[in-house]
Amino acid sequence: MPKSKAPLSTKQSVAKESTNETPKIGLVLGCGGVAGAAWSIAMLAELEKQRNWDARDASVLVGTSAGAVLAALLSAGTPVSRMVASEKGEQLDCTWQHDTDTGGALPPLPAPRLTAAPLVWKGLRGEVSPLTAITGILPRGRSDMTPFMDLINTVVPDGEWSPHPATWIMVVDADSGERVALGRDVTDMPLNKAVCASYAVPGWCPPVAWNSHEYLDGGIASPVSADMLIGTDIEEVIVLAPMAASAMDNPRSRLEKIERRVRRYMTSIVDREVMKLEAAGIRVIRLEPGPQDLEAFGFNMMDPKRRELVFNTACATAPDAVSTALSASTRGTECGFSGAVSVS
Repeated sequence: MPKSKAPLSTKQSVAKESTNETPKIGLVLGCGGVAGAAWSIAMLAELEKQRNWDARDASVLVGTSAGAVLAALLSAGTPVSRMVASEKGEQLDCTWQHDTDTGGALPPLPAPRLTAAPLVWKGLRGEVSPLTAITGILPRGRSDMTPFMDLINTVVPDGEWSPHPATWIMVVDADSGERVALGRDVTDMPLNKAVCASYAVPGWCPPVAWNSHEYLDGGIASPVSADMLIGTDIEEVIVLAPMAASAMDNPRSRLEKIERRVRRYMTSIVDREVMKLEAAGIRVIRLEPGPQDLEAFGFNMMDPKRRELVFNTACATAPDAVSTALSASTRGTECGFSGAVSVS
């Protein structure tokens, strides 16, 4: 069994103390592959600028898949400005190779076995969502995760966890289908392996085994897992959801139309989680891609060749998107709701 902490009780304190003027903030960084990471970095930079706030100061960092990579870097003290410089090719000492380290636009030939057969049976019994169940029948991915391990090792020593007191890396247990917050529920896994587990896209990347459990990409259950913050003393949650979109584009490509169908399903999950947070009295600031961003994304969020276009587009759409999100959140607090915002 994994080494676990006791579950959080209602309004249990989680991590950094806030001042009377500054609320305790939870920063939730969602899944989205190469494109999602590029978009999120642009949005974070603009968010820091408009709020005069440092994302590293979040009381809790929740990261899923690509968002787990960013959460891990932030938790170890890497500033958003450095991530921006890396995206622009201006960070000369950056060891991450954007064009090759994620493995390319297509996965390598998978292993001849299922990713997680138990999830299929749980899906047939209605115990997990259809999306989670379907991922179980995909073949096991075999992408080389060494670059991810090496990246995290540059900020946290191999074998150690983050110095941030509340870094939650979201995964799914391949047997039970349950979401697990590594760093909260499982406390003895090193950060580098946790990031690889959260990025274990079925059919693309291999599951990560730890203490008789296998873990998969947390995005197969939720694109953000923002609701994990319910029951804590967090007062405000900032959600970046690259795989959601309330305002869609009108793609002509059949593959893009399929991607948008999946995105609508992901958006409904984010909607439910935001409603739960608001019902618990937590203010929510929600950012997600708009039509221009989606056009830049195309249909393959894993394609590194679109990264530069996605980042540049997000830099252009971020000022209005962030400004509108902050305004909507303020109005929502006054009126008892906060809406999704995607401006492009």
